[in-house]
Amino acid sequence: MRPFARVDLSGPLTVLAARLQFVVGTHADGLRVMAQRSGHKSADEFSWMRDVSDPRFLLFLQEENARLAAAMAPARAIEQEIFEEIASRSPRSDETVPYRYGEYEYRFVYPEGAEYPRFERAHSRIPEARETILDYAAIAASHASCDIQVCVDRRSSLLAFAIDVTGERLYTIRFKDLTTGAVLPQAISGASGNMVLSKDGEVLFYTELDSQTLRWRRVKRYRIGAAPESAETVYDETDEAFSCSIYPAKGDDFVFIRSSSGDEDEVRFVPGDDILGPARLVAPRRPKCEYEVQFDGVAFVIRTNDDAPDFRLMRASRAVEETHAWRPFWAPDPGSYLEDFEVLQGTVAVTERVDGAMRGRIISIGSEIEREFPPSREPASIAFKDNVELDARAVRFEWATYTDFPRICELDLVSGETRVLKHEKAAGNFDQNDYAAEEHRVDRPDGARVPLTILSRKSDCGQPGPTLVYGYGAYGFSIDPYLWLPRFSLIDRGFRIAIAHVRGGGELGRVWHKAGRRRTKTTSIADFIACAEYTREIGLASSIYAMGESAGGVLVGGALNARPDLFRAAVTIAPFVDLLNSLSDPTIPLTTTDYDEWGDPNDPIDRRCILSYAPYEKLQPQPYPHVLALARLHDTQVAVWEPAKWIARMRTMSTGSGMQFLKTEFDTGHMGRSGRYEQFRDIATAYAFLIGIERSLIG
Repeated sequence: MRPFARVDLSGPLTVLAARLQFVVGTHADGLRVMAQRSGHKSADEFSWMRDVSDPRFLLFLQEENARLAAAMAPARAIEQEIFEEIASRSPRSDETVPYRYGEYEYRFVYPEGAEYPRFERAHSRIPEARETILDYAAIAASHASCDIQVCVDRRSSLLAFAIDVTGERLYTIRFKDLTTGAVLPQAISGASGNMVLSKDGEVLFYTELDSQTLRWRRVKRYRIGAAPESAETVYDETDEAFSCSIYPAKGDDFVFIRSSSGDEDEVRFVPGDDILGPARLVAPRRPKCEYEVQFDGVAFVIRTNDDAPDFRLMRASRAVEETHAWRPFWAPDPGSYLEDFEVLQGTVAVTERVDGAMRGRIISIGSEIEREFPPSREPASIAFKDNVELDARAVRFEWATYTDFPRICELDLVSGETRVLKHEKAAGNFDQNDYAAEEHRVDRPDGARVPLTILSRKSDCGQPGPTLVYGYGAYGFSIDPYLWLPRFSLIDRGFRIAIAHVRGGGELGRVWHKAGRRRTKTTSIADFIACAEYTREIGLASSIYAMGESAGGVLVGGALNARPDLFRAAVTIAPFVDLLNSLSDPTIPLTTTDYDEWGDPNDPIDRRCILSYAPYEKLQPQPYPHVLALARLHDTQVAVWEPAKWIARMRTMSTGSGMQFLKTEFDTGHMGRSGRYEQFRDIATAYAFLIGIERSLIG
C-alpha cells in the first residue's frame, strides 16, 4: 500500500474503489475513534489528553505547533522549496483514462493548476461531447479536507455522491438527476461513502455507520426520492468484531454484502432481478475462513483460504449456501500467494506474489489455457483497474516500478497483446533516469531474509550518506513498487530512502504477515532495526533516520525504545503508538477486530507481549533522538491524543539532547489535506525537519 494513498479517483462507480476503501480504511488501523466517543479511562499521567474538548488539551496542541514553528524557522525556506518542487513536478493538468459503464464513458479531469477534478461523462457514440456531471472544486473549495465518493447507475440517469469535509469519514449522500441536472433535496447522513445504485437508478444501497464507533454496521436500501428516514435495513452486522461493505457484480446481476473481521468473512447477495428482495447467504462464517465473491455470468467465483493458506479460486452455483459445495477451479503454484482476481466473461485474471515479486495470469474458464502478463521482469507492482463490464474484451491494470511512472495497460484477451493506454509523466525538473532502486535481503538469525529496497540518485550509489529507513509492517499490507514523486525531493538533497519490507506486511504472502502479528509482533520491530543496521554495515548510511505512518508508528516507536542510539531523528505521521490504552478500551467495539493483529489485552500472554514493545508504555529514561509526530484533530483512525501523549511522555523521559515535537492540523482527519497539491504539505514539513537535523539547522 502506498503511503496515505487515497481511493483512486479514476474508479468507475467508486463501488470497486469502495471495496478498497473498506479494507484500507476500516481495518488498516482498526478505525480508532476520537476520545469524545469514548468513556474509557486510563491511569497514566497523560490520560487527561483523551478529552479533546478539554481547553488544556487544545492549548497544549497550539503551544506545540508554536514550539515546532520556532524550531523549524531555520528550515522554513527548505520546507517551502520542497512543497513547491513537488507541486511543480506534478502535471499542471491531467485526466484519467476513460472507462465504459453502460453506454457512457467516465473520466476525472484536472483543469490547469486545479486542486480537485471534474467528474465527466460522454456517450460512447459521441466521445468528444463531454459533460461535467460533478465539479469537486465547487464542493471542496472552502475545506482543508474533502473526500467525495461517486456512484452512477447503468443508464447514467442518476448520480449519487457522498461527501466528507471533516476527515472523520462521516459522509452525507446527495443525489443529482443527470437528465435535468437538478440536485435532489434529499440527503442521507451517517453513511460511510460505500454505495451501489441499482441498474435503473431507482434504488441505492449504502452502508450506515455505527453512531458511536463509526463501524460500518448496516446495509441500508433507499428508494430514490423518498424521505431518507424511510431507508430500510437489508443487513445489520451485530457482531462488534465485524464490519460490512457492499459492491456490485459486474453485470449488475447482484449486489454483494461482505461482512469481515479481518480473518473471517461472510458474503450475502441481493439478486439484480429482485432488487427489493431479501439478502441471501453464499456461505455462513466460520473461524479463520476468508472468502470474497464475484460472478462470471454463470457461477460465483470465490477467492478463499479454505484448505488453502495461500488462497485459491473456487466456483459455485448461485444457489449454494455451504462451502462444501464449492468446486476447486484454480490454485497458484506452491510458494505463490493469490493476491487478487478479476472476473470477465469466460475469463479470470489474477495477481500473485512470488518471492516478493508480482505477476499476473489470465485463466480461461473451461480450458487449461493460462497466460502471464507482466510487461517486464523487473520488480514491479500490478493492480487491476477499472474493470467494470463483464463483457469487456480486455483486462485493464496499472503497472509501476520505483523509478518509472505508472502505466495504465490493457491486455487483449483474444490476441494476448498488451497496450499502454497512459504512461504517467512528470513536469518540471525531474528525470526518472537519474535514480536507482536496489533490492537487498537482510539475513535474520531465524533464517528469514527481509527484503530491503534502497532508492538513491545514481550519482550517489555506493557512497555513504544520510539514510531514511521507512516501514509499515502490519495487517498484511505491502509497500509495493511505485514511483511516488515526493520521495525524490528528499533524495535530491543527499538522502537515500531504504524501504524495509518487514514481517507483518504482505510482501512475501500470508506467511510473512503471520510472522509479524499478535504474539510475534516484536519480529516486525526487530526486522526494522536490522534493516537500519544493515545500511550502516554495508557502508551506505552515514547517519540513520526513521519514518513510519499510521500503524508504521509501532515500528518507529518500538525501534526508538529498543535502539534510540541507532537513529539521529525520526518522523511519524498519524502514528498508532498508544496500543495498550486503545486496545483496552471496552467502549470501542471495533477494537476487538484489532485483537487478531496486535493481541487481546484481556489475555495475560497477549497483554505481556503488547507491553514488551508498545511505543507509549515502553518509554523509559534514556537519551531519545529528535522526533517529530504529525497529528490531525479529526483523525478517527488514530486519535489525536495518541501522538500527543507519546510526545509529551517521551519528552519527560528523555535524558539526552534530542528534542521531541508535535504538530497538529486542526481541520483534517487521518489522511491529512486532500487537494492534489495541498496533500504534500505534511511531507514537505517532514522532509524539511529531517534535512534540518542533518544540516544542524534544528537542535
